[in-house]
Amino acid sequence: MAVSYNKLWNLVRQNKMKKGDLARAAEISNYWMSKLNHDEPVQMEVMLRLCKVFHCDIGDLMEVIEEE
Repeated sequence: MAVSYNKLWNLVRQNKMKKGDLARAAEISNYWMSKLNHDEPVQMEVMLRLCKVFHCDIGDLMEVIEEE
């Protein structure tokens, strides 16, 4: 299984934010931002912080892709 954070990046663009703004607002490190940028899994705490920034559900930020 793989993850995609395209929904997150769309929200960032819609809110006229930069990735650095997002990292500061969610109080997440460069390490976690790098994982997000590369569509790698992150801790649930990171996802919850992102949800708090956008007042949304995890499914509004990411999707799980089944690989064959």
